[in-house]
Amino acid sequence: MSATVTERPTAPPSPAPTARSSRFQRWLSSWRVSLKMARRDALRYKGRSALVLVMVALPVALIVGGLSFASTSMRSIAERLDASVGSGQAIIYSISPEKVIQGIDGQSQWGYNEDDSDASRKAKPIPGFTEDGTTAERTAALDALIPGKVVSVQTGEVRWVNGTKFPRALVMYVDPTANLGPKLTLTSGRWPTTSSEVVVTPLGIHEGMPTSGTLGVRLGTETTPLTIVGTAKVLDPDFGMPHLMSTAPLPAAEGSVWSTNWIITGDPVTWSEVRRLNDYGLALTSRYVVEHPPAASELPGEAWDEQNNFDNEAKLMAAMFGAVLFLVTALLVGPAFAVSAGRQRRSLALAASNGAEVRQLRRSVLGTALVLGVLAAVVGAVVGALAVAAGTAIWFRMRPWSTLFGPLDIPIVPSLIVLICAILAALTAAMIPALRLGRLDIVGVMKGQNVSPPHNRLLPLIGVVLFALGAVGVFVAVTSTSTAAGVAGVFGLVTGAVCLIPLLLVWAGRLAGRFPVAIRMATRDAARQRHRAAPTVAALMAGSALLATFSIALESNTQFEASHYEPRNIAGEGRIGVAPNDLTGTTEQIRSIAPTWRLVPMPYIGAEWQGNTAPSAEPWVSLMTPGCSVQESLPQFDPPDGMVEPTANRCQQVGNQGIYNAGRSQITVMPAAEIVRRFQLDKADGATIAKDGVLVYDAKLIPDGKARLLTGSFRYDERSGKSTLVSEPREIEVAAVPMPANATNRGAASSSLGMVLSTEFTQQHKIPTVINEFQVFDTRGAITRADQKKVQEALGDAGYMEVERGYERPDKWLMLGVLGIAGFLLVVVTLISTALALAEQQADMGTLAAVGATKGTRRRFAAAQAATVAVIGGVLGIAIGLVAGVAIAYPTTTRWWDQSGVEHTVDPTVGIPLIPMAMILLGVPLVAALIAALSIRRAPHVTRRGN
Repeated sequence: MSATVTERPTAPPSPAPTARSSRFQRWLSSWRVSLKMARRDALRYKGRSALVLVMVALPVALIVGGLSFASTSMRSIAERLDASVGSGQAIIYSISPEKVIQGIDGQSQWGYNEDDSDASRKAKPIPGFTEDGTTAERTAALDALIPGKVVSVQTGEVRWVNGTKFPRALVMYVDPTANLGPKLTLTSGRWPTTSSEVVVTPLGIHEGMPTSGTLGVRLGTETTPLTIVGTAKVLDPDFGMPHLMSTAPLPAAEGSVWSTNWIITGDPVTWSEVRRLNDYGLALTSRYVVEHPPAASELPGEAWDEQNNFDNEAKLMAAMFGAVLFLVTALLVGPAFAVSAGRQRRSLALAASNGAEVRQLRRSVLGTALVLGVLAAVVGAVVGALAVAAGTAIWFRMRPWSTLFGPLDIPIVPSLIVLICAILAALTAAMIPALRLGRLDIVGVMKGQNVSPPHNRLLPLIGVVLFALGAVGVFVAVTSTSTAAGVAGVFGLVTGAVCLIPLLLVWAGRLAGRFPVAIRMATRDAARQRHRAAPTVAALMAGSALLATFSIALESNTQFEASHYEPRNIAGEGRIGVAPNDLTGTTEQIRSIAPTWRLVPMPYIGAEWQGNTAPSAEPWVSLMTPGCSVQESLPQFDPPDGMVEPTANRCQQVGNQGIYNAGRSQITVMPAAEIVRRFQLDKADGATIAKDGVLVYDAKLIPDGKARLLTGSFRYDERSGKSTLVSEPREIEVAAVPMPANATNRGAASSSLGMVLSTEFTQQHKIPTVINEFQVFDTRGAITRADQKKVQEALGDAGYMEVERGYERPDKWLMLGVLGIAGFLLVVVTLISTALALAEQQADMGTLAAVGATKGTRRRFAAAQAATVAVIGGVLGIAIGLVAGVAIAYPTTTRWWDQSGVEHTVDPTVGIPLIPMAMILLGVPLVAALIAALSIRRAPHVTRRGN
């Protein structure tokens, strides 16, 4: 028998050795593999990846959306050019008797330098220009001074007939043949050619005006028909769009014109030309200057200082927000990457046992953060920007005349900074579990043992020091506008609180010894598994800190404002402001809407203007202080430099003109019957007022029950800036009554009111008055909000009405929106963090079920652990919020000014809002516990351990 020997096949030859790759190539190749693995892992665990995306994308979307909203809302000078100058080159906003110091925008003006003499302050005269000249004469004078064509643009208001109502309408008067481009766009028909023709804008059509035929306009008690010749889009930079446009006001409507500007067409107006025209008292905005701004060295000192202060504040806010975004995002996504590292722990241990280096293991974890962080940041930025874009488009489509938004403006550089901060935050959050891989216990992980090492006893001390330094840094930042201190303070607060988390978890485990078994096991497990519990605590701390900071700052400011609030009127009563040439139409309309209201005229001492024509003389009245002569009591018509103290000139205490003491200097006029009702005078004092008596705030000014008044008239010269007496002062001695002590607290008198004259008194002594305001009260009681809304809608934008209802925050809805966003973010953080923590606890739940734990026990275990970490996170978040909230409130709650202009310095106010604090300390733990309890499955897989 023979044997056949089969030869073993030879191995293929080994490939020829290649040149050793460079270190950079190996590094790049390693990252390429890590990113590929991270992409596959993200697609494999879609649920976990979606949660990470939400945690990163949500704050990015909110911040980018907020930046885009703010940038779109704040229309820049360049974005206002089409509405202000159209296709022109510049617009003149005002003409002053003194030289103008302005910035790039003509609406930003400053007073003269105090070191300048009166002669150097005086503006050069414009040949042919007078304040009482007609619009055509003044335009011609400017046209001769300025190269190019000058076009006048006037704005006024009229009342138009809408059935039985006479609503207000804004009217722009401009020559349409001037070809002002986008400022005037005809959409149908033709332009008006006379003052009796008008075009209607989309705003007028929205409010019910016809687009053809005639439109009745109420001028006094007469109705004048205007012919509608077309429709057009007419832009204005301040109020968006008027209701109507015509060439010039009707003669009877000239007194209703309250604004006149001039647009310069022709050649560009350079900065040197702007400064030349400033010497003539002209304040203007030039298209060329806006598009080619001058160097900072060419700006006036005041403009440079203001811009520099604005830049410093903007840098501080940007740095603070950037630091907050970075830290909050890092803390929010911490649980996600902690779970990711937990899921990968066994596979990473296997890789390490097979020779993988620690840096390769870390790159595997960081690769996941890079893939998900970049994707989430981009998605969040796009969602935030698209939300603002969609909202802006919808708003403009519904209300094209609105000035709430300007052109869509998404700030690219700030948005990129937000993206970078979010990506770095995600990498930072993943870096924490990645750094632990250097101490990876391969044998323990393979056996399923995963217990955190003993906590570092030095770490809590470092945390306390960092927290204290952070608190100091935040206070330094808000008091001295220090960017570096602000960033360092935010990092110190948050980092110090994070360093305290392990110790608080250990303490919670020790304190739970007397609790039921489920709670005891849960808290001790959280203390043992700090690598899992700490990121969840940090995430909840971040959301709690945001909510606590905003709510404490808001509550502190609200309590401060409320405690120093001075009522402007009697509770439930109001005031209505109207144009002096429209008294009849306004009163008729209000009485038809609210027949139970009583309108009491509240005139002021003064003379009426006729359009732009100043009165020949204006009246003045002063109260003579006992012991002062007539000459000492004359008003100081030329204002001093700055405000003087109330005791600086004891002989000039109360008057309607030339009184510059920051005290109770104002004079109010009202009917005698209203004085008695409003100030609740007794019968004797009421009889004194009815007999032409006066009401004085201080009994020391009327020691014998008599008041000595001085009255006369003066004229103010616009060109010289000086006032001169027109008539000799006249002395009047009348009976006087001291004002009741509770008048200011009741709102019957402001803290700046010094004397009250009756209407009958001014009529008897021939003191001119003008009515532009009504005191209004309802005979049935307090004015209701429904009636106020009806009257306000009838008045429109040109009139105003205010009703005293106690302190109400002017920014109430904005603050509620901010708190709502912070609360929403906290709830989302709670939901996702709890879900991520429970995802890593599934093996523990299986172990408990295997040893006989019932579903109820497991639910109590999960709920107790979720509540424990939520309480710890809430306590740390409130600690951060207290420091940051007080730091924000401190500069705004130490000073206040009363209605007379006197500044008061008080101790800062700190308010603790109960509802947000209860939400953090009770609501969030309850929500987390409920989610954890409901997520426990009825029949867990008890045979599967680990991964």
